[in-house]
Amino acid sequence: MAKRTRTVVAMAVAGILGIARSTAAEGTMPPLESASSTLHLRWDSAVIGAAIHDAFERSRTFREMVTAINASDSYVTISVGHCGHGVRACFVSVRSAGPNRYMFVRVDPGKHDCELMASIGHELRHTLEVIAEPAVRSDAEKFFFYNRRGLHMAGGAQETLTARDAGNAVRSEIEHFNRQSHLQ
Repeated sequence: MAKRTRTVVAMAVAGILGIARSTAAEGTMPPLESASSTLHLRWDSAVIGAAIHDAFERSRTFREMVTAINASDSYVTISVGHCGHGVRACFVSVRSAGPNRYMFVRVDPGKHDCELMASIGHELRHTLEVIAEPAVRSDAEKFFFYNRRGLHMAGGAQETLTARDAGNAVRSEIEHFNRQSHLQ
């Protein structure tokens, strides 16, 4: 029975990865309503969903991060909310249930623009940092992980250069895409 369950789960993951790979090559995501319910990246707002869709279409870095999240044991939910400290987005929580981890990102969408997509990309990189550390399964473990690995910022915030680089890459790729679109 356990072997059969593992086989079914492996087939489902392979199917999801096949969808992500084929759609990434085409430069589009599955329709938002199916992506929201079947992939490992989820959201609770049409504005956030549209930003994710556009970033996926316009940024190779963003597509790679979404593909990596989909291949993991983790689910990332992006919700509308306020972060404080003058930031537009924040990685707020990690929870675990059985073999899976659930990560929660909060975003103040303001307006749908390149900065929103870059902010989401930045936070997705933070979730991938935690995904790469299987022992991080709670908020306390996340705190200590970033306390050891992160840069310590004013107000107690912790940051990583890889997340900054990811946000900058997403922004740059989207700006390049937008310039090319206007030229055509």
